[in-house]
Amino acid sequence: MPELQDATDVARTELLPLLESLCALTHEDGEVDQASFFNRIRAGIEYAQEPDDLAGPFMDLSTSAFRGFAFSAPVSVLLDTVLGVAHTLSSTLSASNEEPV
Repeated sequence: MPELQDATDVARTELLPLLESLCALTHEDGEVDQASFFNRIRAGIEYAQEPDDLAGPFMDLSTSAFRGFAFSAPVSVLLDTVLGVAHTLSSTLSASNEEPV
């Protein structure tokens, strides 16, 4: 899995295309609030300079189910993929920050 120093690059490489697709799908569905929400997360990841900068966008992403959005089936499937990638990356970042026993 990625080393800590390139976590932001991995997040950009793996998550940005998925988030761009989410923005496009939600926009096509006429869901402007959803598109705006995912676009803010996308921008946060795009401009992250250090792994710690990913915490905000990842926290926002984790709240997507509690925002009252009614996602279309294609958006739900893609969102599940995005959440899985973010979870894997965040688990890797957490493990990298743990002190050896």
